[in-house]
Amino acid sequence: MSKKEHRKPAAFRLEEVEVFTPEVPTAPTEVEALSLPVAKARAVPDVSRGLRWGSILLGALGGLVSLIASLWLYDWVIALIARDDWIGWVAVALLAVVLLALLMIILREVTGLARLGRLGKIRHEADAAARQNDKPLAIDVADRLKRLYAGRKDLAWGLARLAEHEHDIMNAHELMRLTERTLVAPLDPYARGIVAASAKRVSVVTAVSPGALIDMAFVATENLRMLRRLATLYGARPGTLSLLALARMVVTHIVLTGGIALGDDVIQQVIGHGLTAKLSARLGEGIFNGALTTRIGIAAIDVCRPLPYIESQRPRFRELVAEVAGVS
Repeated sequence: MSKKEHRKPAAFRLEEVEVFTPEVPTAPTEVEALSLPVAKARAVPDVSRGLRWGSILLGALGGLVSLIASLWLYDWVIALIARDDWIGWVAVALLAVVLLALLMIILREVTGLARLGRLGKIRHEADAAARQNDKPLAIDVADRLKRLYAGRKDLAWGLARLAEHEHDIMNAHELMRLTERTLVAPLDPYARGIVAASAKRVSVVTAVSPGALIDMAFVATENLRMLRRLATLYGARPGTLSLLALARMVVTHIVLTGGIALGDDVIQQVIGHGLTAKLSARLGEGIFNGALTTRIGIAAIDVCRPLPYIESQRPRFRELVAEVAGVS
């Protein structure tokens, strides 16, 4: 027994038993269980705020107003029909026209949002096809662009050329290059012209306008008009809601790319230090607003363009600002 007591274990030592014990999650003790809610409450304060009576009040008032308006309209229509004369039938006809116009406006907004989303999806898939050299995805992008631009007279030659040569290309990147060259690149000069024209109008009007409110109203209106024209050029045809959504996307794009910073140093680098020193304050403000419109226009082209810049060159901000300022 004495030898067995002094003989060392052959397989393991007693103090190393914990090393081979598998780690399994254990239930927390009562103290730990009581402390868990306290820790969570400290990490995320005010998790439960109870009922929001303000939201309930607004929702109830909105539902009540809608119900009253519906009942009033129903009683009004029934009263007009009960007249059984030309006044009642004219009112009913006008109401039908109003409902039809409202329905068409809703359909136009839904279609505009769908087409704007389609442009973004095509751009995303084109980036993936060019990056991953995915030939089936590139073919799908080309087919979707052909359907998007089908029937456009300004792209008839490009559509015919793409249909003629797309089956001879075996590489996804080259197919994207051909698609850009035939369908999207011909639209880029028009987009550049739209941005330059809007920036020039903003520069001139803000340089001669008498008040700041007029400047702000005109700049906002002209920029929205520019966004609508650019989106329509690339195939979106936005309505009011889709135009606002496009404006939000453009602002987000500018913020993410860090291109909103415009200052006197940028303008001076574009049109020269000597010329800016001779400009009046109003003219300098006009050039600054034109440069800001140019930046927004370039970002809008990036958002609306259905293909990335593969072979074509992205519009350069300094060149466009110099063109707007009339400096060669």
